[in-house]
Amino acid sequence: MTDLVTVGEATLRLSPPRGERIETAGTFDAHVGGPESNVAVATATLGLDAAWLSKLPDTALGRRVIGDLRRHGVRTGVVWTDTGRVSTSFVDRGGPTDSTDVSDREDAAITTTTPDDLPMGAVRDAKTLFVSGATPARSETLLETTETLLDVAGEADTTRAFDTRYDATGLAPATARELYDRLLDRVDVLIIDEADAQAVFDLDSDVVQAGHSLRTRYDCATVVITRRRWEQPTIGLQGEEIYEVPAFETALRDPAGVHDAFVGGFLSGRLRGDDVKEALTEGVATAALKRTIVGDTVVGSRADVAAIRDGRN
Repeated sequence: MTDLVTVGEATLRLSPPRGERIETAGTFDAHVGGPESNVAVATATLGLDAAWLSKLPDTALGRRVIGDLRRHGVRTGVVWTDTGRVSTSFVDRGGPTDSTDVSDREDAAITTTTPDDLPMGAVRDAKTLFVSGATPARSETLLETTETLLDVAGEADTTRAFDTRYDATGLAPATARELYDRLLDRVDVLIIDEADAQAVFDLDSDVVQAGHSLRTRYDCATVVITRRRWEQPTIGLQGEEIYEVPAFETALRDPAGVHDAFVGGFLSGRLRGDDVKEALTEGVATAALKRTIVGDTVVGSRADVAAIRDGRN
């Protein structure tokens, strides 16, 4: 039985050296990332069995995606196609803003993924299925496929975890709310950023009240709320219990993938049998480790995360 199965898109992110601009850079660093693939990598980094399912073009870029994920210990289940492409994103860390992202995601192979393209047996045999809002937002076909994935997982008693990731959907708030309304009553574990709760659901009250509102609205067993600022405590709600876990302070070398590293750490803790508070602690420690690493994914070991969690250098 696989610990975690994720389904989604991976993007090839190209970045000039820090301080250089896209317009003049002669070299670019290439990193593979995406909410679901990043979470799978974090879970594998922490020593669990993780698989990533997707649809990719049978090209050098498609094979690059697979090679990167396998190098991190993630098992892959991909349907290869002669149509579509790999999404790309050029990320500029120089200039007057913190980050400039020039994305090209049109006609990506993932957008045509149907349930027949995916090994549903892997979903049925998994302990946890993870999908983010970035995936069903890509096309109506993917939205319908995500509904099927969640239904199949529910029938198999596979825990269904969903991260809203409104920032990655590209949708207007009202459209995103309609999308979430189609999916979230199928979800057991809901992960949402504080900013998403405000932008999409107009929840301007404190985060605990927002969490209770969402848990009641969608009948989720567990709701986790991440914060606008990394140093604020992460909130978890399960039943009548409320948990607050402060962040670990580490140097910031690349903000990409920090949220996904948290999700992977949290889900890993739950998969190991940790209670919600312990799993949140695992999540924020994994996120702290990712802050120190350039690229979209967390690299290291469970011992590295434990060193942060236990306050060791």
